[in-house]
Amino acid sequence: MGSSDEMTTGRAALMTMTAVALACAPVVAGSVNGSFALGTGYLDNPLGISDDKPAGYLIQSLRLSSTFDSEPDADRLISHAFKLGYEGNFSEFGNDTNLGNMRHGVGVEWFRSERLSAQDPRTNSLSAGGQFALRRYEDYYTIYDYSDVYSYLAFRHYSGSHVLWSGYAAARVRRYSELPEESYVEPHGQLKFQRFFASRTTLALSARYGVKFYNDSAASVIWDTPSLPSTSQMATRLKIAQGLSDRISLRGRVDSRWTLSDFPYYVADDIFDSPLLDTYAHEGWDVLGALKWLGPAQVWTELVASRGEHDYGSMLFATSPEGDTRLDIVRDYYASLEKSLNGQRKGPKLRLTGGWRDQSSTIAAYDYDGLFASSTLTWQF
Repeated sequence: MGSSDEMTTGRAALMTMTAVALACAPVVAGSVNGSFALGTGYLDNPLGISDDKPAGYLIQSLRLSSTFDSEPDADRLISHAFKLGYEGNFSEFGNDTNLGNMRHGVGVEWFRSERLSAQDPRTNSLSAGGQFALRRYEDYYTIYDYSDVYSYLAFRHYSGSHVLWSGYAAARVRRYSELPEESYVEPHGQLKFQRFFASRTTLALSARYGVKFYNDSAASVIWDTPSLPSTSQMATRLKIAQGLSDRISLRGRVDSRWTLSDFPYYVADDIFDSPLLDTYAHEGWDVLGALKWLGPAQVWTELVASRGEHDYGSMLFATSPEGDTRLDIVRDYYASLEKSLNGQRKGPKLRLTGGWRDQSSTIAAYDYDGLFASSTLTWQF
């Protein structure tokens, strides 16, 4: 996908696949669910750097799933289900940013659900699944095209009437054909505890651990390590939600991340390089507060403010002859409006979001502030 003509062809192919899938789905499965989203947006800093050119964008997303389920056991209320799914995402960006891309994924999942009792609709569950995906970028960024395999095993279990445990173990294998040194294997997992109170309060605490191994032999050559490079991280999240009435609620969240082994990077003479930066590259914390209100005409309004500190540790960036370390302070303020256009859980839904990001960094290239906005129309069926 090396040109805008190919992107246009890809978009047409996605729409064709949508029509074919919708036409064939009732034949191949007893139940079909899905969603289609069309959205537009604007970013002052689409690349997250200070000298960015503002850009608008267009997104399209399609999800389809066909479910094959069994009748629940009359005594134990146990049911099994298999789900086949497809996910397609397409984006175009303006102002020659070359950020447009397409992603196609197909997957299969298995679910085992057990109701707590005939009178209690809550369920304990066990599930497993996998997905194969391809992502293709425009023009300049085609070197970052990749294939991706993801698999997981997850559970959900109620302990008593007010406690829910859940968690998963997963692995991702990603391969970059033109940049083999970026290819990696990422085993990771999470355990989550939730407590529900009669006072409309929900408390949740989760812990996540992940390791990323750069598993191609080119990685140790590029990053100059004696063996294949790797990085690992521990993260926790504390979340609280408080319902003030049937129409108003508050929620807060605190995230913390600790780097357990440094993110790989290379420094020699005037060369400063590292793998693609992601959450494994920095540690720190983020805190978020939000107010949600169901207003007139059944419009959900949400006001959100967040602040985070992201420390990239000993990694050096090429902003001076000796290299510089990086610490970012990120502040986001935004509001969103959401409304179901037919008043039902399924059907068309409109969401509008607008806000401001202020990022202060020890490196001038990452010190910026600017607007972001989006509008998305989603149809669930």
